[in-house]
Amino acid sequence: MVVNKEMLDFENDNNSHSSDIEESLPLLVSEISFSDIGNSQVFYDMLDQFILIVDEDNCILMANKKAQKHFGFGNGTPNEDFIQLCVPEEETDYATSFISSFFQENSDEANLSSSTELQFKDSGGSISTFLINTSLLTDRGSSKKAVLLSCANIQNKNDFENEMLRDIEKLFKHLDSIPYALVFSDYRGNITFWNHKATTLFGFTRDEIIGENITTIMPKRYRKAHEGWEEIISIGKSPVVGNIIEVTGLRKDDTEFPIEMAITTTRYKGDIFHGAIINDISQRKMKERLTSIAKNKYRMMFEKSPLGIFHFDENGVITQCNDILVSILGVPEGQVISQVIGFNLIESFSNDHSMKRAIKQVLAGIPAKYEDDFKSPFSDKVIPIKAEFSPVVSEEGKFMGGVCVVEDFTERKAAERELNHYAEDLAKANEELKSLDRMKDEFISNLRHELKTPLIPIKGYSELMYEGALGELSQKQKDAVEKMMFSSERLRRLIDSLLYVSITEGGSVEYTFLPLRISEVIDSALYNRDSEIKRKKHFVEKSVSSDIPLIKGDLNYLEEVFINLIDNSIKFMHDGGKITITGVLQGDNTIHVMIADEGIGVSEENLPNIFNRFYQVDGSSTRKYGGNGLGLYICKKIIEAHNGSIWAESKEGSGTTIHVLLPAK
Repeated sequence: MVVNKEMLDFENDNNSHSSDIEESLPLLVSEISFSDIGNSQVFYDMLDQFILIVDEDNCILMANKKAQKHFGFGNGTPNEDFIQLCVPEEETDYATSFISSFFQENSDEANLSSSTELQFKDSGGSISTFLINTSLLTDRGSSKKAVLLSCANIQNKNDFENEMLRDIEKLFKHLDSIPYALVFSDYRGNITFWNHKATTLFGFTRDEIIGENITTIMPKRYRKAHEGWEEIISIGKSPVVGNIIEVTGLRKDDTEFPIEMAITTTRYKGDIFHGAIINDISQRKMKERLTSIAKNKYRMMFEKSPLGIFHFDENGVITQCNDILVSILGVPEGQVISQVIGFNLIESFSNDHSMKRAIKQVLAGIPAKYEDDFKSPFSDKVIPIKAEFSPVVSEEGKFMGGVCVVEDFTERKAAERELNHYAEDLAKANEELKSLDRMKDEFISNLRHELKTPLIPIKGYSELMYEGALGELSQKQKDAVEKMMFSSERLRRLIDSLLYVSITEGGSVEYTFLPLRISEVIDSALYNRDSEIKRKKHFVEKSVSSDIPLIKGDLNYLEEVFINLIDNSIKFMHDGGKITITGVLQGDNTIHVMIADEGIGVSEENLPNIFNRFYQVDGSSTRKYGGNGLGLYICKKIIEAHNGSIWAESKEGSGTTIHVLLPAK
């Protein structure tokens, strides 16, 4: 082995450090005789690094003590395969390629020494990362070559760096998850960090904003007004640093919004860097604006209210009042502050027990009311007032005093007295009307009796004469008797109608509900009006479904309904008209009967009133068609008593259709 001057100096200098040797190692070995490798063992054993010499067959020619201890070699030259013994399986291809590159024929001087990172396994199988510095060794007098490997364990360094990277990654994840926007910029004001919340607030992604100037997120018209940024950029000092300021931010879509910002600066290697914590305060500003509006509204309500209002503290001392209260209480002008403000409610009203009780109650935190004639402590006025006391309690539940609303109801009491007087007069008039109504009902009832009694023999004898029981009549006589019968029937029905209305108003109508077939009720009504139908040469078409179930009703009253409805069709239709009666089952349990005619119809204006009592489209004494205005009213009352309904469809000049709905049994 050839040892140059530097090596000799090292051996003679006991104070030299092994690190100096390691740095100079490529210079210490120029040529080597492979037979001398063992003689240089003592030199390599002095080094802190692992030293291995490997030939072109990957055979270990020499290993210093540190390498022997790490890899578990015995004393002396191990002569074992370097790749198989020292390199983990996943690194073997790379290690083999790296070592073999030194022995290729075309290797130039640049490749005679190089460095790389390589993983080694120790005797226990643990894997560590090493920084490998290599030098190509040549044998004197032959073409043999070997590679000297100087190996420094950098596993701890890598672990530290990896830990730092993990910590940095955790830090950035944390910064990304905080509920505030974080923006960092360099000394030029160019953005270097942008967290997720900043993207949410401003709309710019990291890729879009990193490298852009901080003024990108400021409204253009305010960029010069954002004083402090240029000063921060240049010297790192500004009145805004360390303080929380409110400014306007600019989003990517050019919308502006209020932000709150805290700015910090730091200096690194002579340069200044800046950080900003940004919070969107749009909602807070909205709440502040709404609070301000609410306060203004309260102030307006307080000052402009038509009621007297005053506030008192927890000790019952008045702290504020409006002008209306001053007016109600009759406080002399200019003495509001001296007399009302500071007035102690607790110490007053010793003689007014109701007021004293209300004040004591509200000071205990319970709402209270007062309504009485009140003597003002500020004047000689006695005013009827209504006062409502409401306690004011903080969110923490602390009693803060209260508010009282006072109403002067002097005018209201006068109005109430007048109204009571009117009510008494109205009650008297109402009683008189009721008395008159009772007299009317009694009169109608008596009139019906008096009229019906002589009508019975008239009707009876007329029928006997018409049937020839009292002797044969000529046709002329027969026609006269028939008119007498028709007129007596009309008179009977009029009397019955008046009676029904009378007992209906008195609430004493009695119905006898029995199972009935609606077709039989209609047939009975048609039979009753048959002579009149024939007389006017009308044609009746009746169509009632056979599957219609029974109804539960009063035969006499339901027959009266359909007699009235058919009679109206007869009466209001020209001779030779058509009456169509239809009955169907609607749904599962409703019977729908329709009676349609071709008569004169009813105008849209009069149609809503035809079921009213005593209502007639033509109410004059010279009207063309007779009637008393009770027929449809009675029909409506009877149908409703059967839990049914009745209505009309009509057009003037085009006939009328009456609809009747009745529940099935």
